[in-house]
Order: sequence, then structure tokens, then C-alpha cells
Amino acid sequence: MKNLTLLVCLLLFQITSFSQTIPAGDSYLNDLARRNQISGLSQNAASFSVRPISITDQADSSLLKLVAGKNLFPQFKVFSAPSSVQLLPISWLNDYNVNRPYGYNNGSLYPAAGYQTRISAGVYISAGILKIQLKPELVYAQNKSFKTFADEEANSNDVALWKSYFNMVNGIDAPERFGDQSLHHLYPGQSKITINVRNIEAGVSTENLWWGPGEQNSIMMSNSAPGFLHWTLNSVAPLKTKIGSFEWQIIGGELDQSGYPPLDTAGLTTGKGLYVAKPRVSRYISAFTVNWQPKWIEGLFLGFTKYDYLNRDSSYHSRNIFQKLFPVITGSSLKQNTISGTSNGDGQDFAFAFNIRQVFVNYKAELYFEWARNDAAGSVGDFLQEPEHSTAYTVGGSRIFDLSKDQFLQFKFELTHLQNPPTYLLRPEPTWYVHLVDPRDGYTNDGRYVGAGIGPGSNSLMFDISFLQNLNSYGMTLERLVHNNDLYYNAFMGTNTFNRHWVDIANTFHANFKLKNYLISTELTPVYSLNYEYNSGNSFNLHARVSLTYYFN
Repeated sequence: MKNLTLLVCLLLFQITSFSQTIPAGDSYLNDLARRNQISGLSQNAASFSVRPISITDQADSSLLKLVAGKNLFPQFKVFSAPSSVQLLPISWLNDYNVNRPYGYNNGSLYPAAGYQTRISAGVYISAGILKIQLKPELVYAQNKSFKTFADEEANSNDVALWKSYFNMVNGIDAPERFGDQSLHHLYPGQSKITINVRNIEAGVSTENLWWGPGEQNSIMMSNSAPGFLHWTLNSVAPLKTKIGSFEWQIIGGELDQSGYPPLDTAGLTTGKGLYVAKPRVSRYISAFTVNWQPKWIEGLFLGFTKYDYLNRDSSYHSRNIFQKLFPVITGSSLKQNTISGTSNGDGQDFAFAFNIRQVFVNYKAELYFEWARNDAAGSVGDFLQEPEHSTAYTVGGSRIFDLSKDQFLQFKFELTHLQNPPTYLLRPEPTWYVHLVDPRDGYTNDGRYVGAGIGPGSNSLMFDISFLQNLNSYGMTLERLVHNNDLYYNAFMGTNTFNRHWVDIANTFHANFKLKNYLISTELTPVYSLNYEYNSGNSFNLHARVSLTYYFN
């Protein structure tokens, strides 16, 4: 018995240097950490393709006090292991959309018009190898009325447009408006309970995840939906080997339904009878990501990601335990994923992606690329002939220029393309995040996209210029967002209608002021929309945001 107690104590002693994580949705701290890396100001060896990012006293120690909180008590011991309880930063976000929803990468916020607010606070408990982070999020949304697709197209007799619209919403749970009442919800937020031994972590979490090198969009996993309950086994920091460093994570979790229909179908005339209600069922998601930094090429990161989700129905419950936990590994049969694209892939939907990121410290710059595919090739010949079938991609980069001591200018750009390539003219092609047969709720959680926040069939081009001084920044972001071109081309194919694309031109003025223990972040975004909801004409929207964060240090 004494030997067993000694063994437990030895395990508890195996603690790496103190570390905590930057939440995937904390754009301010993620920007600082990424900027420090490409400028050579930190020893952080992270790929920034597996987030949350860990900050330790060996890497980016200057940011540690912005991530960690204040000790509530003097450090104490549990079973001889150093332990602590810390207060995490308190954040209060206020958001307002004048005419209609705008924005993404908002986590537990709703796509809603009017006023919306979120308050988040919590504690971090460390007791040897046991780590507990409790950081819930309380959300309130006014959810005022705005013109939806049904409102804009109510008098339209364009049957092809209505069919194309319902061909999408019948395969995804992403309502435009979440009912007609105000919304309030307490989410578990960025919370987790894990065991951490030698920089390997295992446990359960509701944290938002971000997989991929992009800053504006991630095709495979982003924080555009509330975090979902999942088990996780992952590296905490890059693990060094003889061939380089590795970061990885494998998860399994549950994706929930929103509980809301895509729109009010009662008053429809042209689109009547086209909506097919979805079964009440949750989905199980299984996914993993691996990123490698070869030791022979400084600053190079190579990654691979895959996800698979399916309904938790009778078919799921008939599987063996390994097939239930790891459908991303067992997969669906090739027979069910032929080039015809007419089958349901054994009731599953999956996608995979490769990514590459190169950091040029000497130039204070980076370039990155993500290529993803949402369908399996029927054969090697099929892939060689049409490798672009059902693909999406993101390409981007940034460069920092010195102005004077502690003053810099940073340029960023990013292009994300989710629109189907032209192979859809010859063969059925899935729209990203949409699945027309079970699981028909698509790649969403609680009615919001788990993947790129721009949504199915959409494209985004972003340019940003920022002035940086110490921990403060001021800048402007210009984005051109084309909404769901897959829907558009399916609706207007052969009609010679080329001037009704729904395009948002958004110009965001943003600033971050760090004043002692406070951070004030502001955004003001005029949005000029061409053909809102594919209805001819132009319109204007305004988005404003003010966020206040208090750091206990």
C-alpha cells in the first residue's frame, strides 16, 4: 500500500512548467502571441493550427499574466503536489446590429439583430496533474425582427430559387432567426476538466476549438458556434522528437440541434411543401488533427485534419465500442462514397484537410494554405482527373514592418473559397457543411457553423492594416463576402441572371486599448450589401461592438 501511495505521489510530481491556454475566441491574445512568434520575440513553437494555444513561462512569458489570473489563496499542496486556485479574466462584450445579423467567429453569440451581450468569468484550479477550468458564458440577445429570405422573396414566383434554398436548408440546421423572442442562455463556455502528464492532456471539455492556420476562417473547425461537450486527448505543447515537433488532438463529442425551423413556413406560397422537417436527434462528431514541424526547416508547419459526424440513432447504437468512439478512423465504406455521389456514405458525413504554414522570422512574415475535401475520390484515376471535386481552400499571410521603437505596421490578407468547383456540372457535388440525407442537421452545433463562419458555398477576401504599439493596436479590415454561391448557381443556372449575387462589402475600424488591468476593444463596421438575400437592390447595415476585459494580476 505504501508503494502504491508513493507511485501516485510521483505521478503528481510530474508536472511541466506552469501553463494555461489562450481561448480560441480571444482574438486579441491570439494576435499578440502570433505576432510575437513571427517577430522572433518569443520562443513559442506552436503551429497556431491547433487552438487553444498554451502559454508557458518558457514561451511567451510576457503574455502569461494576461492568460493566468490572480491566486485566490497562497499556494498549497494536495497529496504533496503544488496546487493553486486562480481567478480568470472577466470579460463583458456588448454587440449591436442595426438592421440584420452580421459577423462570425462569435462562439456562443447568436446571429441576431439588435443588442446582444455576453459576460464570462471563472477560475482555474491546478492540483498536480489535475486541471480544472470553469469559465461559463452568460448570453442575452434582443433578437429583434429583420428581413429574412422568406420576407425578401415572399412575392417571388421564382420556383427554382425556392427549390435551391430548401435544397440547402433541408440538409443543415442553421436558422436565420432563432424564434421571435429575446434569447438568454448560460453556456458552460471555455470550461474543462483534464489530467495533464508530461504535456499530454486527457479529459472532457466544452472549449471552442480552432483547427487550421487561418486567422479569419478555418474550414474544418472554428469558434463560429458555441463549444460542444467533447472528450479530448491532446498535446499541451509541441512534443519534440528526433524528426521534429508534433502537436495533435483527437476528440469525440456531441453536436446539438438548435430546436428552431429555418424560417416560418406557414405563410409561404411559392415555397410551400418544400421543407422537410428533420428528426429530433443529436449527432456524434469524431475528429483529429496532427501538425508537424520538421526539424530541418525552421518555421515550417505541416498539418492534416479529418472529421466525421453521424446521427446518434439506432444504427449508431448498434455499432461496437470502437466504431462508436472513432468513426473518423473506421470511416464509411468506399462503396457508399462512389463518384456518383448519390449515396449517404453509410449515414455519415466527413471531410479532411491538409495545411501548411511557413514563418519567416527574418522578414517578420508568414504564409499559410489550407486545402480541404468534402468527399472521397472513387479511385486514383478519379482523383487524378478531377482533384478539385468538392474541395475548398484558404490562403493567407501577414507581414510586420518596423516604424520606430515599439511601433509597427502589420498587413494581413486571407482568401477563403467554399464555393463548389465546376465539377458539379457533370456530377453531384456536396455543398460544404450541408448533408441532404442523414445526418441532415449538417456540420453545425446549436444552429451555428462548426466550420468556417462564412457558411456553405460562400467566399471571403479580407485585407487588414494595423498600427501596433506595445499592447495597443488600431486598424481597419476590409472584407468582401459572397454568400452561398452554390445556392445562387443552382437557382439561376441557364437563366443568364448574373447580377443577383448576394455580396457584403464590410469595412471594420477596430482598436484595442490596454490600460493597466483593463482592455477595451472596439469595432465599428459599416456593411454595404448588394442584392441582400438574392433580391435585386442594395442596402446598408451597421455593426458596433465594445468589449471590456479585466485581468487579475
